Amino acid sequence: MSSNVEEGLIRNRLDLLMSLQDTTTGIVVDDLSVNFTLDGKPVHPLNRGNGNFILINAGRENGLMRIDVYGYDPYEVEIDYEQLDPRMPAVEVFLIPSENVRRGEGVLTFSGNLPGLESLEAINLDKPVCSFREYDPKHRVMTLFMPNRRMELVHTHYGLANVRDGTYETIEVDKELPNGRIRTKELLSQEFPQNAPLCRILHGRVSRNGDYLFRVRNSGKDAVYLMKYKVGSTVKFKTVDFHQLDETKLD
Repeated sequence: MSSNVEEGLIRNRLDLLMSLQDTTTGIVVDDLSVNFTLDGKPVHPLNRGNGNFILINAGRENGLMRIDVYGYDPYEVEIDYEQLDPRMPAVEVFLIPSENVRRGEGVLTFSGNLPGLESLEAINLDKPVCSFREYDPKHRVMTLFMPNRRMELVHTHYGLANVRDGTYETIEVDKELPNGRIRTKELLSQEFPQNAPLCRILHGRVSRNGDYLFRVRNSGKDAVYLMKYKVGSTVKFKTVDFHQLDETKLD
């Protein structure tokens, strides 16, 4: 009996979890018409709801995964199992709304080319999720001022802003704790003042030749974002007003 149970567990191994979300809103993408290919060959993950798609017993071969969802630009991600948790191999998929398909609000596009560019993300300081209260470096525990006691941090990555310096530190939530506290995966690299805004991170797209693309929803209101990008080993920041993009480029 025990042998049969063990064989059953082996036959039902989780090989990949992909969590899809709209990077401009943070809302999960649970579309039934999602198409997946790995190195050009169709794969058929199971839809487990809440934006989660899983591959069971598919094998763990590295390759280029492409994800096509109506209303969004195609998304490509290199699957490298050496970089993933062997117990729970998971990737977060940040979908960028397409300019060609109207789905909700219109979009504003920031694009260009910067040789050596490796990554691009941003936060909107006008839309903080909550704010910083204090940090216990010994236990990596951050206490937050929450807008209400029932609020939960539903994402993994946030930006903790130093407004005075025009920078922010990327925070990865290791665990959410009671009473408005979180444990960070890594130790904070600097001190932050009380009430520093904690904001959801939006993700852009960067190609190997340095082409970049970043889109936000056009709500008709102010659209000023603090961009964080990496060129080689250097991390840079730039404030970008998406309503005034004529001469704005990353440098």
